[in-house]
Amino acid sequence: MRSEAARATGRRPVLRLAGVADLPACARIVNDYIDETEWLPRVHSREQVAGFFTPTLLASRALWLAELDGDIVGYMSVAPTGMVHALYLAPNARGAGLGAMLIDRAKQDHPERVELTVFEPNLAARRFYAREGFVEVPEGRRVDTEEGIPTLLMRWRGRQ
Repeated sequence: MRSEAARATGRRPVLRLAGVADLPACARIVNDYIDETEWLPRVHSREQVAGFFTPTLLASRALWLAELDGDIVGYMSVAPTGMVHALYLAPNARGAGLGAMLIDRAKQDHPERVELTVFEPNLAARRFYAREGFVEVPEGRRVDTEEGIPTLLMRWRGRQ
């Protein structure tokens, strides 16, 4: 059976682990997201953001890529603890099921629990995570973020 992403785009989705050569594409996706999001201030230049994507990142986290026809259109960074540090999709890939595919991968790799933070004003992401079974952890709300925008901690309790 073809995935929702394949039906929506007519292209075949693939998830794979990132390599060093993929890091610039990940930086581009997050930089483009910052530039297009009115409520999210840029606190690091595009070059500084790109500088965060190093081989050291690959050694400390699983960096999963979402591809459509060989184009990298999203990524998810997951720590060995099951903490999702980032999940970003290119605008043309949103709403096609790729985010769910990435989250399902995190759940598969960490069946006991997956956690993440989301910017409080990001209502679309919050709705998405709620649909995927995540609930807000009230004591995990932070207001002291680098961006000056509150974040919420959300948790998926695994298969019990």
